[in-house]
Amino acid sequence: MAENSSSPASSSGAHKEKSKLNPFAKEWYPSCPEKMEEEQNLLFFTFAHGFPISKSQIYEFFFQPVKYGDCIERVDVKSKARYKGPPLFGTMVFKTSIMPRMILGGKNEAKFTINGRTLWCKKFQARKNQGK
Repeated sequence: MAENSSSPASSSGAHKEKSKLNPFAKEWYPSCPEKMEEEQNLLFFTFAHGFPISKSQIYEFFFQPVKYGDCIERVDVKSKARYKGPPLFGTMVFKTSIMPRMILGGKNEAKFTINGRTLWCKKFQARKNQGK
């Protein structure tokens, strides 16, 4: 005879709301200055002496989807003051603070080979003022 029909309001399937959070939003740090925020996202790296790696090679290596994807905000390659040879070290600024820990894999440092050249990475540690 009459079939039991259920209205959408009384159906057993729950309605799922879409999140309104922005997955691309910048991480929030309570009352931290901008510099401290950036230091959380930094890795320091060094090259084997005489075998530097270009910024673009570093970007390409870490950008690969099978590696870490679009995670780097900036790469800075540097030399010591008054040193006229090839760059010896640099820093990578990541888009989120979790990336340096993921790349180091819970270790103090990590070794990568990019185009046959060695890149050693470790967590960035700001130098303390030595003049006091």
